[in-house]
Amino acid sequence: MKKINVFGICNIIGLAFGYAAIFRLLRTTDPALISNLKQPAGFPTRTGLLVIWAIIFVFWAVGCTFVYSVQLSPRRMRNIFLNCLILIVGIFISVNLTGTLAISIATLLLSIVIWFMYLVTHRYGGYLFTPVVIWELFQLYLSISFVVRN
Repeated sequence: MKKINVFGICNIIGLAFGYAAIFRLLRTTDPALISNLKQPAGFPTRTGLLVIWAIIFVFWAVGCTFVYSVQLSPRRMRNIFLNCLILIVGIFISVNLTGTLAISIATLLLSIVIWFMYLVTHRYGGYLFTPVVIWELFQLYLSISFVVRN
């Protein structure tokens, strides 16, 4: 019988809770809050954001199953797990426009680190994490556009 990887299960559960939190955050945010700001080109609608995040989190979860299917040292598993949880928490932090820009830069750098960790561990896991890095780049563009336009 194959040993169950606790870090992998916890990571996938964390991703599920992360998407549920994003869903709740987008559903309860006041639409007037965003509509008062000048929105940059390419800013997705609320439904579009939910669909994009759902796709990203599904790819991320499948990538986690590939990464944690490989026999890893406990130290490396813990590092991947903690970095992923920090990234999930970093996605939710937004203070003001300038603070959100700084957090976008930090989450982009962290997602690139996690991407390389996934690529080194399991090639397919790294490929499936690529949409997260692309989204973080787009999020950085949106943050820069919000700061410049407002």
